[in-house]
Amino acid sequence: MSNGDILSELRAWRNEFARSHGYDIRAMSATLSELDNAGERKVVRGNPRQPAPATTPNQSLQPTRAPISVSSDSTSPG
Repeated sequence: MSNGDILSELRAWRNEFARSHGYDIRAMSATLSELDNAGERKVVRGNPRQPAPATTPNQSLQPTRAPISVSSDSTSPG
């Protein structure tokens, strides 16, 4: 069986599951919770990870320096 077959089978199951619950996310969540609780295996739930604090400021948002003055007779390099 190829990965495409597995994915198409999984997507078909997911779509059928959603259709059978009227595309109601709360009903789907309740059913999945019941299945978790009815199983023999322990369901491990952890606390969500907190985002890491920013340690350095975003360099693209730092103020820029004053513009360099250029004489009127200067030319751009070719």
